[in-house]
Amino acid sequence: MIKILEVAEKLKKDLELKKNVQLQDFRIFIRLNLEIDVYIVTESELLIKSLEKKYFDYNVNFRQFQKSEIQQYSYLTESFNDQNLIDYGLKYRFTSLLDKKPNTFYEVNRKFPIPVVAFYSYKGGMGRTTTLTSYALDLAIHKNKKVVIIDCDLEAPGYLNFFDLANNNILKSGEKNGVVEFLVDYSFKKNVDIKDYVVSPRHKSTVALKNIFIIPAGNLSDTSITDADGYVTHRDQYLEGLSRLDLANEASLIEGFTALFQKIKDEIKPDVILIDSRTGFNDIFGITALILSNLIVGFFGSSEQTKPGLRFLLDRFYELNIEVNNETELLLVNSILPKNPKENEYFHNAFVAEIGQYVQFLQERKYKNITSTEEAKIPSFYKLSRNSGLEKLGINNTFDKSSDFANHLTLIKSKTLWDFNAIFAAINESKAISKIFINPEVKHTRKTVELKNIILKNLRSSLRNENGNPVLFAEDADINPNTFFYREQMNQLFEKNKFLIQGFKGTGKTYLYKALRDPKLVSVKNELLRLAHRNDQQDFEFIDIISLKGKGEPKSFDFDQIQLSKIQDKSYYFKNFWLVYTWNSIFLDADKRLGYSKKSTLHSYIKPYETAIETKQRFEELIFDQDKLALIEKDLVSLDLFLTEKKKIAFVLYDQLDNLIKPAYWREAVSPLIDYWWDSLNRFKSIAAKIFIRTDLYNRLTGTNTTRLENNIINIEWSREEVYSYFFKLVFTNQNSYNALFELMELSSRYEDNFFKNTPKYLSKNNYQLKLLRNEIEPFMSTFFGKEVKSNSGGILGKTFDWFYFNLTNADQQSISLRPFINLINGSIDDAIFDQSKEIPPIIKYQYYASRENRDNAVVQHFNDLIREDFNQDLGLIFNYLREKGDRFKQIFLTKSELQELLEAILEEYGNQLESKNVDDLKAILISNGIIHENIKPSENIFYFAQLYKYWLGLRSRNYEYKRRKSS
Repeated sequence: MIKILEVAEKLKKDLELKKNVQLQDFRIFIRLNLEIDVYIVTESELLIKSLEKKYFDYNVNFRQFQKSEIQQYSYLTESFNDQNLIDYGLKYRFTSLLDKKPNTFYEVNRKFPIPVVAFYSYKGGMGRTTTLTSYALDLAIHKNKKVVIIDCDLEAPGYLNFFDLANNNILKSGEKNGVVEFLVDYSFKKNVDIKDYVVSPRHKSTVALKNIFIIPAGNLSDTSITDADGYVTHRDQYLEGLSRLDLANEASLIEGFTALFQKIKDEIKPDVILIDSRTGFNDIFGITALILSNLIVGFFGSSEQTKPGLRFLLDRFYELNIEVNNETELLLVNSILPKNPKENEYFHNAFVAEIGQYVQFLQERKYKNITSTEEAKIPSFYKLSRNSGLEKLGINNTFDKSSDFANHLTLIKSKTLWDFNAIFAAINESKAISKIFINPEVKHTRKTVELKNIILKNLRSSLRNENGNPVLFAEDADINPNTFFYREQMNQLFEKNKFLIQGFKGTGKTYLYKALRDPKLVSVKNELLRLAHRNDQQDFEFIDIISLKGKGEPKSFDFDQIQLSKIQDKSYYFKNFWLVYTWNSIFLDADKRLGYSKKSTLHSYIKPYETAIETKQRFEELIFDQDKLALIEKDLVSLDLFLTEKKKIAFVLYDQLDNLIKPAYWREAVSPLIDYWWDSLNRFKSIAAKIFIRTDLYNRLTGTNTTRLENNIINIEWSREEVYSYFFKLVFTNQNSYNALFELMELSSRYEDNFFKNTPKYLSKNNYQLKLLRNEIEPFMSTFFGKEVKSNSGGILGKTFDWFYFNLTNADQQSISLRPFINLINGSIDDAIFDQSKEIPPIIKYQYYASRENRDNAVVQHFNDLIREDFNQDLGLIFNYLREKGDRFKQIFLTKSELQELLEAILEEYGNQLESKNVDDLKAILISNGIIHENIKPSENIFYFAQLYKYWLGLRSRNYEYKRRKSS
């Protein structure tokens, strides 16, 4: 902390303790010369002397006043009327950034008729300028809009890299000036001609470029100025002008930019003004973005380097929105993300979660305009992935830089830059920019209500069973081939070395298992093979090893019969237990499913499971007989040779391990199964495993080198795009709903003809699954749920695309729970059908799906699903304690010591009612169900609660702060 500020705060605390005892009032003033003046209303001279002695080492001046003097002198009256006890005074710079208070320009700015968009990044290399120029090209080429670009990156101008300006003869000759020259010229001579500061790009293949007007940062030409004394270039004078701009003079800058805008409006008459703002903390950003703009597009990476700038922007943005009701909008672009899809998704999810939690903290704790049970406003989030073609703009080593511009034009015309398409659509849909487009009036008729109800009633049938209860999209669901959702990671199912299928609870492991094991679902298997590009003439069969629990099927086993405490060599026991179990299950189906009719020498042991005791005795008779184990191995080798000859591969499936084996026993019971199949990767050519395993329990495996298995895992966590696409597949697979939805979208007049031409064609060829891109999914999200979610007071809480994801993420801040999403929609259908309003879209209004009652019900349904599962009953007691007695623990995250304290209190409260016997067991239950997640921190690790539970439990926001432990 800066020492003068630290001392000012210390003074404030000291004097507050003495108020109404030794003094009546006081004010502290921080001066520009780095001194502190303290005005104290007191009768005590001793107080002043004691303070002077205490603060002798600092430049602090104490002045004693009588109460009558305060009323006598107007400057003192004014100072003491200010409610702030510390006056931070004048500043050399950043006056537009610090202590921003309402001023008249906010009102002036809102009346300016042309929308202004500021593009800002805290660090360079974030894709800010590339995105801005690409957006300008898109508006000019595809929307026929007139665009003005103002380069305000005054100390690092960059537009010579774009629009082929490096080869522009007018700029090279020094005939055109820019922003710096305009601001200086305007201050000296009010009547300036805007044409002297504007240049337009040209390209023989693109007439639309006449609609783009660029005001560069300044005249950087190296040509000499004819009338100058000596050899002086335009660049020399640019630097001279820049040195004379008072960037700390807020009023002067506002006046200059206002004049610039007015002249642009009068002479060019553009549809929109785009400002390329400077990087870092600076006054130009404070003016152009925070004061002048209708929309800020911020570009931030995922590294620690960008966080100071990101949090600064969020602080100022929300302060202005709350304190002065500033209507500026904020759109955040997470850039430059890796090309690798998994890494891309990981970084972006973390970005969204961290910002979401921080803006909740700002609104709830710092600015205190909402309570812990009220929802915070979140910005819109978009991503910008690394693109090698765009990164080369302006840095090619070829002499002809015009090829860069031609390539840039080609990319924009093709509209194949998916991230850009989503960002451009979001900017176009903002309040300010949407006004420049002609939006045909939507005719709401009786027909729109009928179309809406067709969709909702069919959807209700899909989501509910015959009793009207929600269908669980996992263990209790029947597999419908028409609605089966094909995911990219499923392409790896036919790879032998990918023998672990991993995901948290609720990710659909058992749903996939049921689809694979059912021989009737031939169409699903064939489509999976097609998507995996498996045309090698091999036949694949999936054999279940463990039957579904509680279904009375022939391969069940009661693991409670195994008494671990009585087994001496657990490693030997379970290694051979799994060998026997696997052999028995395979050979029960070998003839019927695999066409293998050869009888085993031990065929009398191959039986369906009868009673738990009989099965255990039969298995142990084999487990402890080395000769019989050798015969079992021989059977499996013989089967493998047969399958290889017949060009068949048998995948053996292990599911429900988490429901059958207590988590505490996984180390001993499941590790040998993983080790067996790792060792068997090269043992068998045509027999391979698929072991469905819960992510958190996988991390419990010991004795198994889990690091070596990283390349053997198929991760099946859901991305938000997959969740949304799956939902719309449920709609699309009903032909009547499909037709009704597209008709509604046509009636809305929001979408171009190409959308209705290309989208249905793509869906029909791709199993009625939307492409997993935001710009492809968002039109359907907007039609179904509206563009934005609003609070009861009408404030925008966020785009629906972001709102659903942020509010439904698990505690790891990476995965999204499918069940709560479906529950949320299911709970709002009846209200939406009952609503006979003709104003459609949206099909379901946010008042229904985002209502507190519906959200609480969705969470309760999901929570009840969890506690019904085996080994999860303790969750009910944990949450009961937290809701009724754990108020001080109701925070969005707990430190490790706070969590320890909470769980110890729960153990003490419920004792023998709990299945868990220690803190680690309770913690494991919370982690395994995605309720908490451990985040590594330098001082003390913290455990975040899933956002899903924030409002139901009333968790308070807080901000992590690193506090270095002081040595004693």
